[in-house]
Amino acid sequence: MKKVLASCGTIPAALLLLSSGEGRSECRAENLPYGSKLMKRTIEPNITAQSEFAQLRELLDDTERQVVEMHKTPAGAYEVIRNLDELEGRLHEAEKGGVDLRAEEGRMDGLRRRLMRGAPGVVRMVQASEHAAALHNSPTYQAVLAAQLDESRRRVRRLLTIGLPVLAVMLTIIVLTLLNPPPPQANLNPVRQLAADGRLEDALARAQSEVQRVPSDAEAVLWVGSLQLASGNTAAAEQSWATARQLLGDETRFHFERGNALLGVAQTDAAEQDARWLIERPETAAPGYLLLGGVEEMRGRVPEAIQAFETSADLASKAGNTQLEVIAKTRLGFLMQSAPMMGPTATP
Repeated sequence: MKKVLASCGTIPAALLLLSSGEGRSECRAENLPYGSKLMKRTIEPNITAQSEFAQLRELLDDTERQVVEMHKTPAGAYEVIRNLDELEGRLHEAEKGGVDLRAEEGRMDGLRRRLMRGAPGVVRMVQASEHAAALHNSPTYQAVLAAQLDESRRRVRRLLTIGLPVLAVMLTIIVLTLLNPPPPQANLNPVRQLAADGRLEDALARAQSEVQRVPSDAEAVLWVGSLQLASGNTAAAEQSWATARQLLGDETRFHFERGNALLGVAQTDAAEQDARWLIERPETAAPGYLLLGGVEEMRGRVPEAIQAFETSADLASKAGNTQLEVIAKTRLGFLMQSAPMMGPTATP
């Protein structure tokens, strides 16, 4: 009886002491409310192992929550690493007792993988919290440092594999640009807009200003000549065109670009002359018909414009000039969309 009393400890007189005779002792409460903590308590032989297993699972639960929110507090990563070290020890001890730990091991593996994937960030958080020195003997922290080192090496290899060739190309472009800078260009957009608005004098003044700024821009000189022709100053226009012809050094480019500049100031007859000059030569017929299509479109002669654009696209396709073919078909498409429906006129 003394042995039973020692097992149950000091209890109120209302408790009845029983001996089961099967290697365990019971303390049963009589005349106590149902559900009372003192109502019944059985002391099993493996209660210590069960308690340790429950603590292990509780620590796992806490660590899984902490690893999600460890970036929110300065010591978050440090606490997660400490918990993982403790969990490793507890799992090792529990394995000795023959407990089935497969589920817990799987959860531990998930925690380890998550920590290793974010190793560089974890190390930064630990160092920012000033707890790095306290983890010098931590197996988990040593594994995190090793993962960070591996990630750094992979990053360097990626830079060497991808970054260096790209850097070499960029440096080559920069050097070539510095050695051979692109020629300056005149800004002709305001000139075109002023001409489209019918403000030819303002357009001419702006074009002349651009020529003074960039005297080597042949297109700007062609615009000056076209605007001079539209203003009735034919002699000045001829001088400007002579300068442009000398700058370009190419008769085909001269006639094509002058024709486009003349269209910009609605000089269709003069532009047609440049188109005919190009069409007469088989090697330049495709751009000639493209220019002619623009002339006929400006005159409002839609069927003739459509035929010119189609001829330009066909000739460019046969010559393998894809860019010119696309331009001609695009002009043709816009024209056919905007043109009025054609057909026989009904007689009243």
